[in-house]
Amino acid sequence: MQKEAKEKIKNLIAKYEAEKIAEKISRYSEEETKRGFIEPLFEILGWDFSSKEEITLEEQISGDRVDYGFYLNGRIKFYLEAKLLKADLYREDYAKQAIRYSWNKGVTWAVLTDFEGLIVFNALSPEKSLAGKKYLSFTYEEYLTRFDELWRLSKEAFAGDILDKEAEKVGKKLQKVSVTETLSKDLNECREILTEAFLQWNEKVDPHLIDEGVQKLLNRLIFIRCAEDREIEPHTLMPLIHEWKASGKAGQVSPYQAMVKKFRELDAIYNSNLFDEHPFEKWEEFSGATERVIDILYGKKNYFEYDFSIIPADVLGNVYENYLGHQLKKSKQKESPGKNLKKRKEQGIYYTPKFIVDYIVKNALGPVLDKCKSINDLQKIKILDPACGSGSFLVAAMNFLIKKYEEFGVKPDGFLKIQILQNNIYG
Repeated sequence: MQKEAKEKIKNLIAKYEAEKIAEKISRYSEEETKRGFIEPLFEILGWDFSSKEEITLEEQISGDRVDYGFYLNGRIKFYLEAKLLKADLYREDYAKQAIRYSWNKGVTWAVLTDFEGLIVFNALSPEKSLAGKKYLSFTYEEYLTRFDELWRLSKEAFAGDILDKEAEKVGKKLQKVSVTETLSKDLNECREILTEAFLQWNEKVDPHLIDEGVQKLLNRLIFIRCAEDREIEPHTLMPLIHEWKASGKAGQVSPYQAMVKKFRELDAIYNSNLFDEHPFEKWEEFSGATERVIDILYGKKNYFEYDFSIIPADVLGNVYENYLGHQLKKSKQKESPGKNLKKRKEQGIYYTPKFIVDYIVKNALGPVLDKCKSINDLQKIKILDPACGSGSFLVAAMNFLIKKYEEFGVKPDGFLKIQILQNNIYG
């Protein structure tokens, strides 16, 4: 197989060099580069671009995108960002785009290529520099001379975890800083900052109520960050801080009440108990805690900013589980992991990983939907999760229903999705 692959790569290189001699390269668009060279290269490496389960075309979300996701047995292996021929792959914004997307998705490997060159980054490396995150780089002339290294990107190699194993040999995958770990630490820090500030400025308030208020406040801030990055709401929190600083009153007043005012506006829009009035809205905070927490939720402490539009449900779910089990009763007081685990057991607080949710929904709902012969049959289906918690099972069921609609030739728009939620989903 590898011998045949080398011969095909040799022919692909010859095609590229012929185009180069004919001075056609400069006229190639990014799409032509992908179809003419990048996709053929990875097809030679064993990947099937006709399979939607193996190769996904990634959508542009919140200004960030990559071109392809490569999957094996339903699990993402790496993301690839393609550029047009003759692109400068060492431009910082190109590399950051590829790495940031993978990091927010919790995926180790990010590939950046224009075919003429190819770079493999470890997106989860704790190294701060792009050079430190780089694992492999090739020019097209090296695809044959370093074929064994290039083959680490093949489907066959990923089936045997060859890239991971080879990276570990040279210390390029021994350590990693995942978005789950980073976000969890950052949210715990946010909780401590707010708890300490509220205790300092609101001495007469019951610490238990402060603990509850901090939790509700952070829930709202995470919701707003998700809405911002999904472009459901305009950017709100950071502009609020900028306006506060520009007012010339930064040393006299806090941006906290301006943020509370925004909550009242969102309550009128979403009509959800998430924004129900709570005593914490009348508390005082003049210690800079609001600014610090908002900075953290934008990822200002980290090499990459958070993009909540692409952070997987698994990541938020794992963070949420720890989040609920970790409660501060007073400033700087921390519970042991054992106590957190006990509390989660007592309260039934657990988050089911996405791949388990998908498996259960597919096997529970699949046979029922397979019996549906028309859209009318689908509309009669009722799905109930009486203990829905975060709603992950119902969201998966909703997505499963939408796919079934598409099989009948109907691509649900926003209105139809609302109808499905109202008529088919209960919890």
